[in-house]
Parts: sequence; C-alpha cells; structure tokens
Amino acid sequence: MLNPEQEAVVNHTWGPALVIAGPGSGKTRTVVYRTARLLREGISPEEIVLVTFTRKAAHEMRERLAHLVGEETANRVWISTFHSLAASILRDRGNIRILDAEAAKKVLAGFLEEMEAPRRITPKVVQGAISRAKNAGWDKSYLLSHYADLEPYLGRAYDRYEEYKAERGYLDFDDLLIEAVKVLEEEEDLRATWSRRARFLTVDEYQDTNLQQFRLVSLLLGPEENIVAVGDPNQAIYSWRGADYRLILEFRRHFPRARVYHLSINYRSHGGVVDAALHLIRNNREREDLPLKAIRFGELPIKVTAETKEEEALFVAEAAKLALDGGVPSSQIAILMRSLSASRVVEAALRRFRVPYTIVGSVGFWGRKEVKLVLNLLHASYGDTLALTEAIAMTIPGFGPKKAAKAAQDLGHGRSPYLESLRGLAEGQKFLEVLEDIRNLHGLTGYALANAFWTWLSTHRDFFRPILLDLSEGVLEGAEDRWANLEEMSNALRGFAETTPKGDLALFLQDVLLSEEEPQEKGEGVRIMTLHASKGLEFHTVIITGLVEGFFPSWQSAKDPKNLEEERRLLYVGLTRAKETLYLTTYRVGERGPTMPSRFLDEIPGHHLTYNPTIGFHGKDETQAANALSQIASLEW
Repeated sequence: MLNPEQEAVVNHTWGPALVIAGPGSGKTRTVVYRTARLLREGISPEEIVLVTFTRKAAHEMRERLAHLVGEETANRVWISTFHSLAASILRDRGNIRILDAEAAKKVLAGFLEEMEAPRRITPKVVQGAISRAKNAGWDKSYLLSHYADLEPYLGRAYDRYEEYKAERGYLDFDDLLIEAVKVLEEEEDLRATWSRRARFLTVDEYQDTNLQQFRLVSLLLGPEENIVAVGDPNQAIYSWRGADYRLILEFRRHFPRARVYHLSINYRSHGGVVDAALHLIRNNREREDLPLKAIRFGELPIKVTAETKEEEALFVAEAAKLALDGGVPSSQIAILMRSLSASRVVEAALRRFRVPYTIVGSVGFWGRKEVKLVLNLLHASYGDTLALTEAIAMTIPGFGPKKAAKAAQDLGHGRSPYLESLRGLAEGQKFLEVLEDIRNLHGLTGYALANAFWTWLSTHRDFFRPILLDLSEGVLEGAEDRWANLEEMSNALRGFAETTPKGDLALFLQDVLLSEEEPQEKGEGVRIMTLHASKGLEFHTVIITGLVEGFFPSWQSAKDPKNLEEERRLLYVGLTRAKETLYLTTYRVGERGPTMPSRFLDEIPGHHLTYNPTIGFHGKDETQAANALSQIASLEW
C-alpha cells in the first residue's frame, strides 16, 4: 500500500517534478512503483531511464522492479549510474578507451618524476585535484588558484596528462561525463536519440549531483521535460567531492513548470527521533522545511555527558551491551562517529564488555595503514628487520618489497648498493633521520614517553604528510583524518602512561600486539562506522559519539558557515538512522584539557544523563562499567 503522498508521485506522468523525500519516507519504493505504473500504462521500457549514484542502488531498484513487472521487462528499463550512462552515450558515437584510475596514477607519477616534484606532491594528490575540478566544472585557472600550494607542478602535470590522453585516445573516469555532455551538445542526432531513450527520466539522490551531471541531465531532456528529481537537500553531505546541493534547492528555477511533491511520513524512526532531527536542521539557513512526521510515538534521544573520552567509551559499550541483552541483534546496533580516528577507545571498551563489533569501511584502529607505518617504525628502532622492510617499502619511491628487504638487512652492516641507493634519495635521508630520532624515546616511561612521542610525531609531520595524502588518494580531508589517527596514537600512549606509569616503549608495543590477538569476525557484531558511511542505512539502536567542539563540528568547519551547515546536515543524517533508541554522547575533559560540548547538542531536545561509571547506566551501585574502568590497563592501550 502507498500513502497519499507516495501515490501522488506514482501518478505523476508529464513534465518536471521535484520530490523532496525525507529520511525513511520510502523514496525507492515510490520510484519503483511509479516506473511500474508507467510500464503498465503502455510506456515502452526503452523510454524509461533511472539514474542513481551507486551500482548497488541501481541493482536494488532493478530487483524491486522485477518483482512488480517481471525480470524481462525490468531488464529493458535503463537503470544505471551516471558514469555508466555517460559511457554508453559515448559508445553510441564510437569505440572509447577508458584509462582506469590506477593506470592514470602511473602516468601522472612519470610526469612528476620527470619534473622532480617534491615528495608531498604525489600522483594521488594531483589526480584528486584534477578529479575534483572536472566534477565541479572548474576551468584550469580556477583549479590552479584553488590548489596554489601544488604549483607549478600541478599545472604542468595537468597539461602533460591531458596531452597524453588526447594523443592516445583515452578518457579517464571523470572525462566520461564531460565528453558525454560535449557530444550531446555538438551532435543533434545523437542528442535526439538519447532524449527519446530518456523520455521519462528519474534521478535519485538529486542533492548529490554535481555540475557535470546536471548538464548531462539537462541535455537528455526533450521538450516534454519529463524529469523526476528525488532527493533531500537536508541530507546533502558530499560537497567535499564536488556535489552541489544548490542544484536541488534551485530546481524550481531551472524548471519553472515543475510540480513539487513531498514525502514527509517517516516510517523508520519514531516521533522522538524525528522531533530531535527537525529541531537540529532548522538551525540551517539553507534548508528544506519538510514537515517530517513519524507514524508512532517514542522518547526523545538521551544526551549523555561523561567525564573523559574513556568513560564515554564505557557508556557506549554498556549501552550496546544493554541492547544486546534486550534481544536487539548486533547488526541492528550502530556506533557512529565523525571520524574513525575516535574508534580506538570505543574498541577497547567493547572488548572489555565482550561485545562483538565490526568496523564498517575500515579495519580496526591498530590495523590502519598509517598506524601500521608508525608501529613498524617504532618496532624497526629495536632492530626488527621485517618491520623496517615494510616501512621502507611503504615510504620510499622505487623500493618494492625485495629491494626494501635488502636495504633493511644491510642497514646494520654499513655500506651496500641498496643502502647507498636509499641514502641517495631525499626521502631516504629523511626516513633514516625519522628512524634515528625514535631512539630518543627508548628508556623513557610514563608521561615522559607520551610527550616525547608527540614531539617526535609533530617534528616529522612534513615526512608523514605526503604519505597520508597518498594513502588518501589526494583527498585533503582524508589525509587529515589519517593524521588524526596518528594523533590518537599519542593519546593511546597517554592512556598507557596512566595505567602503566613505569611502562616503556617496548612494553607499549608488546601490549598493542596482544590487544590484536582477538580480531573481529568480518561483518559480524555491532557496527562502528562514520556518519558518512551510515547514509542510506537504518538501525534499531544508534549511538553517536564524540559530540565535542573541535571534533564535531571540527574547528575548521566551525569557521565557515557553509561547512558548518554541512556538518549539521551530517548529524541530521546520523540522527535519522535510528529506528527506536538514540544516544548522543560527549565528554568534559580531553587529552589536552577541558572540552566544550558540541553546539549541536543545544539544538537537539532530549533527556540528559550524566554518566558515572561507578554507578553506571543501570543505576546500580556497582556495574560492569566500574569493573571495566578499573581493568582498562596497558593491554588495551
């Protein structure tokens, strides 16, 4: 059965329409039912196109449609991602050659090597900058001004890269949209063919479109303008990768004849969650005032204040355990955070409570590549040849596993061709300096060790920066998250100092290894994920952690009103993942002193709880939380 709002969308046939679909309002169901109705009323499957952002979403739409109209008919409807659609348009014009991302990175690496570009300007950094420019529709001058710190190497690499592709007839992934737009503009016959093919066009997640995708959609439309754009500007959280949420806010300006529909009934969350989300998002100036409403009553979220980050983690673990004991499946419990750099203490607390968990979209804290690199450097300072080999291979250009192993074996024996090759590189000299400086940490214990580690890490930030950018495929935000993981290692050493005042670096490394002895089964247990990764999902119980000024919102976002509004939309997405139970947590004291609760907490109504682990969430005199707090010792840090 469809509700009246959904039926109105399903019955829309002619002309442009904007569907503002609130979270949990059944937008995919509505889109699929509308497509089925068009087919049943005689519209040819070859005249219907559904475009979405992921292959997974496209596959889900096709499966649902097949249940309604049969697999044969469903397979004749065009359901795909934007890039797949663009590639098909170009293939109608002739054969195309696609340069995959890995091959493109190698081409750029060659150009940068010829230019003798500094280490910080990696192929992934340049590739990421060019990709963002193409998706956002920037010209070359704007690209170079936006990434002025990469000049003059970015401009020169960009020119060589474009010449390389043109000479060989290649298109990279981002070129597909640009070239599809270009050929549709230039070739009227091709445009007419595809306008007939996309006579009834539906675009899902319209708030995540970028300028090139909008241009493509505009060119596909015939004079009837039969486009249905489905999305929610209040859930636009991808500006950092080129999406422009203004396109959905300005849809009615682009299509003056557009009918506007609202899907405002939230079937996922109860009234308490919905009220909390609405109070939050109304603080954004640029928003859609959708009258979102729930179909059942429920309590407002619980806003929890702990004294420290460690005690916040204990609450998270105890709340997860409470839900499990109450019969909630572990897969229906989610712990959401702004960045996975905050997961370490949560993982430690979950292990103490024997709560199984899985990190969605990542690995456990100590298994992350940048963390492994630092651990390998620390182990290498004690003569661990295998760790030294892995560190060299990860950081020094031209040193694969075999060459790195030779250099590592010979490092303690003076001179060798491999060592001379290593020392002959600027990166190699810096690497050896970083390694040597670790020895200053040997023999230190407690807070002296923690402080010395932080000094070492900060001193050599320029060494790590290009590596983190490379691991993040040139995305600056990703590199910052990875640096936050290294900062969290410093926090781990401070926790180690609290519980093991006489422990040295060797003992710390031993305890880290022991803490990894019980890896989580992939895909099983309570979900730990970023708020970005949670979009499109739903859970019985949601715990959103780290609601502290400077972390969420970040200091950088708080300085820019547009970025701050996107942070608020991100939290809105997180709140609306909860079906039944919602906790929002903060803490008073961080590693470097007192903290301030996130301003977002003041914008959300809810029940307040001050968490004391000696009393615990259950209100008992002594709880598992109190026991766990006393047991969190070096093994977990």
